[in-house]
Amino acid sequence: MISVFRQLMTVLSIAWTFALQAQDSLVQQPIIDVVLLKDGSRLSGTIVRWDLARGMEFKLATGAVVNIPKEEISRVYQDTQFTPNVESDPGLYMRRDRPYAFREEGLYNTFSVFLDFSTNGGAGIHYSVGHKFNKLLGVGIGTGFESHDFNYTRNIVPLYAEARGYFLSQKISPYYAVKMGYGFALTSPENGTLDAKGGFRLSPEMGIRFGGRSVNYYMGLEYILQNATFTNTDWWGSQGEFTDVISYRRMELRMGLVF
Repeated sequence: MISVFRQLMTVLSIAWTFALQAQDSLVQQPIIDVVLLKDGSRLSGTIVRWDLARGMEFKLATGAVVNIPKEEISRVYQDTQFTPNVESDPGLYMRRDRPYAFREEGLYNTFSVFLDFSTNGGAGIHYSVGHKFNKLLGVGIGTGFESHDFNYTRNIVPLYAEARGYFLSQKISPYYAVKMGYGFALTSPENGTLDAKGGFRLSPEMGIRFGGRSVNYYMGLEYILQNATFTNTDWWGSQGEFTDVISYRRMELRMGLVF
């Protein structure tokens, strides 16, 4: 079982690396701060230090650092995304409307962990990849590794199709996800699990997505329905072997990244 877990972790790590490289390969415009002065000037760069009573220390896009007195500042735009207008003026930046750093269409990746607060405990990791048609609907496939009982070795590798969406075009938005597929149960003779058979799984999920500059974070509650059968060795009793036919019904806390 340990070797299976390591192999799965390796696959997920490789997928995660490729996903990050694909994300970084997209054309990203610089996120900068902009200061408008009362004389009509506009400065683009990064705020180094800002004292509301005196003014600010500002690093220009050229690398130079200037001190701007409070009395000269008209308006400040922080973390604003601009696109260089190289045709009219290489030093001029135009504001582009983009209220949050989240692409509502195209490729998406998620990586998450969950905690199971049932009596026997549980935890797991998941990775999924898919395509968003719009903010309300994206479809994809996913897999992972789950342990549904810390008292016995009852581990499952799920394979599922999913649909997910986000309700608001804002940095903080509620989301939904529905996953359906099959959970492959794993044997572990060294830990007493002699035979295992997986089964159908269904897991609806609701939560909140928090926007970031390039990666969004999310947290939600997921209800997992998973059928499985395990044959275990009774280490402490006199049964020898016993078989459990289980229909897991678990509420879990899920936390992850979407990009």
